[in-house]
Amino acid sequence: MYDRNPRHPLLAVAVVLALALPLVAAAQPPVEAPGDSTSALSRAAAGDYRAAARYPAWSHPVAAGRPDPVRAERTPAPHSLAGPDGAPPRLSVWAAEVTFVTPEAVVLHARLEGAGGAALDGTVITGEVRSASGAAVGTVAYADDGVAPDARAGDGVFTAPFVLPSDAVPDLAATFLVEVVATLPDGDARKASSGFLYSNPWARLTGRFRDRVQDGNLVVLAQVDVERAGRFHLQGTLHSRAGEPVGWAQAAVELAPGRHWIELPFYGLMFAERGASGPYRLGTVALATTGAMPNALGPVWVDAHTTRAYPAARFTTRPYGEPGLLQAAERLEGRGPSSP
Repeated sequence: MYDRNPRHPLLAVAVVLALALPLVAAAQPPVEAPGDSTSALSRAAAGDYRAAARYPAWSHPVAAGRPDPVRAERTPAPHSLAGPDGAPPRLSVWAAEVTFVTPEAVVLHARLEGAGGAALDGTVITGEVRSASGAAVGTVAYADDGVAPDARAGDGVFTAPFVLPSDAVPDLAATFLVEVVATLPDGDARKASSGFLYSNPWARLTGRFRDRVQDGNLVVLAQVDVERAGRFHLQGTLHSRAGEPVGWAQAAVELAPGRHWIELPFYGLMFAERGASGPYRLGTVALATTGAMPNALGPVWVDAHTTRAYPAARFTTRPYGEPGLLQAAERLEGRGPSSP
């Protein structure tokens, strides 16, 4: 989820704790014609509620063919701007990551494309980094020379490393704007802006994980080191042996300083319905420090853990039955407590 500020058009990243209910957020019963107690639209919406109610808010399956939700949430999107009336060349700018974690350097990218998408040479690309308040933090010069962190010389992707000044490092997290200018050989210019989140999380994953089956669910335990007391959010996606995302889960806990284990429960019905037996891979997992905006996002760990070879039959086949969603479905169907 992103927050837009008119003076600071950076996409400020927030941890979304309601990923499990994409079909039902802010749904309202439709207006029905007189005498029609349940319209087709109402029935369809009620069906969405009932489908969502099969799983709890803290865990839901990932439909076949859909991307890993943790990875998708952390994939940066380029921001592009062309010339007047959309004329080429077009300048695209983006950060290598949605968030960077102290003390790592920020890596920024830019690409200038002419007609047909061809990369343009002979261009000077520079950028100015600003804080959320608009204060200048530093400048960067982009290069396409193959010198790290630039991946390959002459590929058309310009790269600029940036070390955040110590006095700009946030106590928890802060957003930054990057205003980029590409000056063409003829003196013309293209401008575009991107942004990034810089995080200073109060807890980090140690890299140790365990797993067990409990109450028909698969529980993955992640060990964390907590530097400062706070509220923390853990989310992860389990992949099948074939490498496909099977299900997502989240957990939010209050922790004191020290070393702790956080339980990440994957609702067992997802394995039974998919017929997917283990071992499963914890394809992605990420820890965030919450309680203030923006949240401090820790790095995404990839293929962090492989579970034991649990058979799909070990897991529950019972739908969760989220009460609030079922009640909403009944109201839409015209037979709930609030029905006339």
